[in-house]
Amino acid sequence: MITAPLTATQRRTLWQVGIAFMLLTSLLTALYIQQSQHLHRVAAEKIKLHAALSAQSAALQVAAVFNKYFDNLVYVGNVLLPQNAGVQAPSTRTLEQVQILRAQHPNITAFNLQNSSGDRILWSTLPQPSRPIELANDFTPLPGHPNRLVGKLHYAQRMHARVITMRYRVHNAGDAHSFFSVGSPINIMSLDTLTIPSNYDLFLLDAQHVPFAFFRQGKLSLSGPSLQSFPSDNQVYEPVPGYPWTIAAGWPSSLAEQAWWDEEKRLLPNNIGIVLGLLGIGAFTLFLLAREMRLRNRQEEILIDERDHQKKRAIHDALTGLPNRDGLRLVFVQALARSDRQEQLLAVGFLDLDDFKPVNDTYGHAAGDDLLQEMARRLQNAVRRADTVARLGGDEFILLLEGLRSMDELDLVLARLQTTITQPFYIQGEVVSIRASLGLTLYPFDEGDADLLLRHADQAMYAAKIRSGRESEGWVQLYHPDIGSVSMGDEMLRRDFLRALASGAVTLRYQPLVAMATDRVAGLEALTRWHREGREVSPDKFLSSLGVRERQAMGRFVLQKGLQQLAQWRETGLDLFLSINVTPEELDQPGFADTVFGILAAYPSVPPKSLVLEVLEIGEILEQEAALEHLQRLRGAGIKIALDDVGSAYASRLRLKNLPIDEIKIDQGFIRELSNKPQDLIFVESLVNLGLAMGVLITVEGVETEAHIAFLREMKINYLQGYAIARPLEAEAVADFVRSFVLGAGDADTPMLALYQHLGWVRAAAESVMNHQGHEHMELADCPITTWLHAHASELPEVETLLAEHETVHILGREILQVRQSGTREELHRLLGQLHVHSHRFQEGLGQAVKAMRGNTADQE
Repeated sequence: MITAPLTATQRRTLWQVGIAFMLLTSLLTALYIQQSQHLHRVAAEKIKLHAALSAQSAALQVAAVFNKYFDNLVYVGNVLLPQNAGVQAPSTRTLEQVQILRAQHPNITAFNLQNSSGDRILWSTLPQPSRPIELANDFTPLPGHPNRLVGKLHYAQRMHARVITMRYRVHNAGDAHSFFSVGSPINIMSLDTLTIPSNYDLFLLDAQHVPFAFFRQGKLSLSGPSLQSFPSDNQVYEPVPGYPWTIAAGWPSSLAEQAWWDEEKRLLPNNIGIVLGLLGIGAFTLFLLAREMRLRNRQEEILIDERDHQKKRAIHDALTGLPNRDGLRLVFVQALARSDRQEQLLAVGFLDLDDFKPVNDTYGHAAGDDLLQEMARRLQNAVRRADTVARLGGDEFILLLEGLRSMDELDLVLARLQTTITQPFYIQGEVVSIRASLGLTLYPFDEGDADLLLRHADQAMYAAKIRSGRESEGWVQLYHPDIGSVSMGDEMLRRDFLRALASGAVTLRYQPLVAMATDRVAGLEALTRWHREGREVSPDKFLSSLGVRERQAMGRFVLQKGLQQLAQWRETGLDLFLSINVTPEELDQPGFADTVFGILAAYPSVPPKSLVLEVLEIGEILEQEAALEHLQRLRGAGIKIALDDVGSAYASRLRLKNLPIDEIKIDQGFIRELSNKPQDLIFVESLVNLGLAMGVLITVEGVETEAHIAFLREMKINYLQGYAIARPLEAEAVADFVRSFVLGAGDADTPMLALYQHLGWVRAAAESVMNHQGHEHMELADCPITTWLHAHASELPEVETLLAEHETVHILGREILQVRQSGTREELHRLLGQLHVHSHRFQEGLGQAVKAMRGNTADQE
């Protein structure tokens, strides 16, 4: 079964297709829900319409029942009689006449005739109410029939029924208070003859919407459920025509739900089938699409594997699997780029086997191939993971050793190579020893492209072959224009240095460090000098050629000689501290801290706090456990630790806070260039601020001019060191210098000092925006840089442009102060951005002008 993994693009395609099907299914589901909701609304509307029709039918029937009683009566004389009575009004007002009338007209329940004075002429034989009847209060006139009145529902004892009394009155034309009326109670149960639908509950409501009759399942009842038991949406009202009554219809919600579900059941199977069908089609489509993609991927993998195999055969040696000449060219270009980017050495080696031809001649070419394969394996195991071993052909191999930080690292790799090459080979049961010659060249000391470096390494290899005494390090030759005169490691130089230590040719010089708080010398830095061939050589000329043994010997010598001299000075009353340089390799050696403690113990007059060990941060040495343990033990005993050349590497600023140090020494390269590049003082200030934030002491090296002194006085620096104070002194001259030296004020006529004070005001303006604080504006005429520019206008090129840019910065500063008091934050940030732009332009322009001015002065001299 094909299980080739899908690519990211294919997975994204499947995902998109899946999402499309999900969206389609979601859309259909939404449509189904919408349709179901529509069906429910239609069912509810049908139920409501049927209820309204039922209420309307009941209202018409109720009106018809009551109308027949009114419509069956006419007024005859002073008596209301049926239309077919055929009698005249009685002339007398006797009870017998009433009884005769009642006998003749059984449909009339009672008579009640009154004259204009309100006296009864005829009265009903029904029991009279306990109080006189007030037609205006007890009866309601029917709309459109002012003489027809309807009473309230009440219980009639004689009829043993709940009745509604109906009255018909006639007013005399001449007197508004004169009227006749006839009353006839109607039994409410007479409504039982109505034809009422059985699906709804109907209520007969009076004028105050109080039910007095109830129809349920088509039958009349005088008691039943409350109309409020039905939701308001499940109620409809129809007025009874001609009467102050209303028919209300109510129905339970389950009636509409059942009607909706009956319709829904009919459509549900089709809808479910459609959704399931689409899901099935989508899943099957995704399956086919994924399968097709996997098939295509597998085909592409086969093609890629074949191309990779062909490409690998093209750039790799078929016998050993190492890169061949073409493969080496690809790796070589990348190695050169990494060396430039990382600023580390690249060693290019050309290795040739010295005794390979006899192996072929004696044991055959198959045995020779086996030996070459074994040699390739050994070389790869001997070099580091980042290094490259290639085969040019025959018994020639190329080595690219990358990322070298010192000659010691190269020595270690070469020692492993020599060990692995000199191990015996076993060919057809016999022991065979092989020797090799290696030519090396070091990039970037040897500048050139890959072809040139290979030619130089090849030349060095042939020089190694023809040189005698190759049993030890002589098998390696370092390329030199005068090839053959310099051997790898320069063993003679190392031996000479050890002899110089023993003979006293290596001495110490001491450069003073001045405390800014007192302007007097507070300490000294011990510097090594080697008197060789009639001249004094500083460590930067020979230190890189020394091995670990020589460096350890030099470190012990400087520490012992320096402490001995410091003890003598302290005995004469000079309270000084002594700074001694320590290489990272020394810190990496076991027992370093114990060595320092042992030497220091020999001079009890020297307190530990008077010793400062200056450490260079190179690579990751200060992050290794052994080095950190040494530093922590030394600091715990009171010895001060200083980090030297801070700022020369970006990593030092990042990791400074994690190192156990008491002092930082700012790299002298920053200070020396300030005279020609005053705009770089911002970097010096950032390093000083970094040290202040950490609470460590700050020493500035490279103080070579009076201008440097004047400028650095403005900053919070602890110690100054440089040629402007003194060059390294011999031990005999130190005491007199220390007692007599006082640091001067320096040369204040310098762009460094003026620009520093100007930038302080610019920072204050910027901080007022960021921190929402006010600041005091410095007027253009009061700015120190204004005075300096005018004083040197004749020497500065394009001084007018500088003055204009400087004025713009001050104008923006004044606007920031004004807007800060009443403007918006957006306007403040806009002005701040413009301030930074013009301030940067001014600094760059000033730096270029000062550099040109210094150059013109030097040319004239």
